Amino acid sequence: MSTLPKRELIDQSIGNIFKLLTDILCSPGSYVDNEQILYALKSQGRLCALNLEFAVQDKQFAIRPISLNTLKKRLSDNYSDRNFQQLDKLRLQAQMAIRKYSEELTAPQKTARSALEDQVEELKASVATLHAVNMVLIQALEVNRRDLITIFDTANTGLRQKRVNDAINRIVRILGMNPPPFDDVTLLSTKKHLQLVPNEQENR
Repeated sequence: MSTLPKRELIDQSIGNIFKLLTDILCSPGSYVDNEQILYALKSQGRLCALNLEFAVQDKQFAIRPISLNTLKKRLSDNYSDRNFQQLDKLRLQAQMAIRKYSEELTAPQKTARSALEDQVEELKASVATLHAVNMVLIQALEVNRRDLITIFDTANTGLRQKRVNDAINRIVRILGMNPPPFDDVTLLSTKKHLQLVPNEQENR
């Protein structure tokens, strides 16, 4: 039994909900027969009531039940790069990923020619999506380059930290322009961003 304070247990469960939904998107086949998870994905309230231990890449995680109001409040209070809307979007995407995987399992076998034609169309769509993602990434890199120049030229520590935070938020917004599922910025990080540490030379 965990000895963590209740507040830390809640934050841990919230972080593990994100890990679970992300893993479902990556490996829906691992969850297609899991009735407990399928039930939890049906609504926000059911997801909050989930009491589950699971593994991702041989690492063990646990989710304990929390109220919907607590979940919304903790996301609002503690996570600068996460919010409840992003979590619910992940829930719906995970539900859709499992449904699509299940439908593919039960779909009738196609002829070799038909299957190849479908595969070609899917690859074309994937290439188009990756082109769109690449354009967004190029834009993000250019904005980041300009921000870094501005931050480097900022002598005041407090103003520099503000510009660092603004630059982070700007990059997150730009990356959110990607087509699904690449618009989900919650996949980028599971921790808070680092804070700026003043240079010791500034105090000499």
